[in-house]
Amino acid sequence: MSMHWSRWIWIFVDDHGNMSKKPQTLNLRIGNHVEIGANTCVHRGSWRDMVMGDHTMIDNLVQIGHNVVIEANCILCGQVGIAGSASIGDYVTLGGRVAVCDHISFMTKVHLAANSCVTKDIKEPGDYGGFLAVPIYEWHRQIAVRCWTSKEEEKSC
Repeated sequence: MSMHWSRWIWIFVDDHGNMSKKPQTLNLRIGNHVEIGANTCVHRGSWRDMVMGDHTMIDNLVQIGHNVVIEANCILCGQVGIAGSASIGDYVTLGGRVAVCDHISFMTKVHLAANSCVTKDIKEPGDYGGFLAVPIYEWHRQIAVRCWTSKEEEKSC
């Protein structure tokens, strides 16, 4: 297992333009039977512990920000990025390269398609996808309309 720990996350710039680091001093709590892939970066907490629930599986090259809580039985595929202070419920699956903005909360049993971007809370269980993430049937409809529109434009050229 290869993990990279970060002791310094927040950088403050004072009135004179000088940068100073704020140490992240809280803990990382890893549950039972958690798997963490190679080159995964996990940041410690600054105002609450970073938590990984039991039976969670994290693939390679995942970035997890400070203060994140990941509940039990979650799957995070490769190159997922979770910004600070996000809360992820039980049985959540994040496909490859999913991006999660800071301070976002997921309901239990949320599944996100690869390359999705989550910018607001997900309050209902279900399948989501797209940039910006929407329920999967809406995302499929958006793709179908784009394909249909592009075919119509090709005919007129």
